[in-house]
Amino acid sequence: MENIIEVKDLTKEYKNIKAVDNLSFEVKKGEIVCLIGPSGSGKSTVLRCIHGLEVPETGHVYLNGEVLDPKKSNYQELRNKMGFVFQHFNLFPHMTVLENLTLSLTKVRHMEEEKANEIACNYLTRVGLLDKKDEYPNKLSGGQKQRVAIARSLCTSPEIMLFDEPTSALDPEMVIEVLEVMQQLAKEGMTMIVVTHEMGFAKTVADRVIFLENGKIVEENDAKAFYENPKTERAQDFLKKVMH
Repeated sequence: MENIIEVKDLTKEYKNIKAVDNLSFEVKKGEIVCLIGPSGSGKSTVLRCIHGLEVPETGHVYLNGEVLDPKKSNYQELRNKMGFVFQHFNLFPHMTVLENLTLSLTKVRHMEEEKANEIACNYLTRVGLLDKKDEYPNKLSGGQKQRVAIARSLCTSPEIMLFDEPTSALDPEMVIEVLEVMQQLAKEGMTMIVVTHEMGFAKTVADRVIFLENGKIVEENDAKAFYENPKTERAQDFLKKVMH
């Protein structure tokens, strides 16, 4: 399988502190990689650098072998191949669910409204929320908002989905409904990079786990091996604290 994402020598600093410290890894097409580690280990920053929401000090991100460079003419086109799901949903409160989903299709892709609505309704059906299409976000539960956010990302037919702690802002009973949608995407072969604290999800759904601390990779292994037999003392210690 060919690599869809390659991260090479990535460094990102905030006020002289290295949030990401010379990091390199790759993700193959159809693979699900979970980034885990303690708070402040650089997981979300890595994800934001991949999507171009943060500009790294050094290093490059490649999508299908092409470098993501803001100075290049294909930069936006490459970014559009990645869907990003935020921790706090980032839905527009003054728009209905349907309008949130069709916005990028009609405004960025200049699609006719009828076609955009058809695509949006298809993805709302997939996340089990077609009946909420005319509601405003404030009428939805946290779990429903996150499922809408996932559907919105899927509308643009991304080749890879990036999830930044998609369940950490949710009540425990709502976590399940979001993870189920993600599990379904995994079954369909969607490539995903997921920053998560949900160890059960990472253990059952991830192909590979990358354990970060202080912006560096401490350990990287396939999920089963990582959870059953972590090699480093630091990973062993971390798992003791988070696995119940």
